[in-house]
Amino acid sequence: MPLTARTRIDLGVAATVIAIGAVFAFEAWRIDPASYEAVGPRAVPLFLAVAMIVLGASIGLGAWWRVGHGTPPEPGFGFADSDLRRVAAVIGAGAVYTFAFWAMGYMMATILGMAMALWVFGVRSPVMLVVLPLIAGIAYQVIFMGYMGLLDPRGALLNLRWLSNPVTPR
Repeated sequence: MPLTARTRIDLGVAATVIAIGAVFAFEAWRIDPASYEAVGPRAVPLFLAVAMIVLGASIGLGAWWRVGHGTPPEPGFGFADSDLRRVAAVIGAGAVYTFAFWAMGYMMATILGMAMALWVFGVRSPVMLVVLPLIAGIAYQVIFMGYMGLLDPRGALLNLRWLSNPVTPR
């Protein structure tokens, strides 16, 4: 049975997710595992990377199974009907977040990233676009840098730790 456009899209998504998961796994493995805790600093990133690889493989296997059994996909199932502009916007927001993390540090990048994600998913209220990212950025800063004791990286272009230090418990 020939591959339909929908099956090719599903296989492309599967390959992309597996490739990104493999890169994440490689990068997570490079994190120094030295820790006195039961779960070291690379456990969560490695778990997420493996989860991406497994889920990508399940998407691909599902697409191949449908081809081999001649089973048409259910309506609305798969990625053929995806809003590609929104997908591209989410990927773009992730790229901007990554750049902002490098340039300005964690908290400011998280605030910017949250605002972009809200915008991409249709939130247009100026109050929500300001308040929710601020709450998320501060909450994540407190949890990860304060309570978990992770390194609060300074930005390569702007050192904005003077904004994050007051909300980071020691």
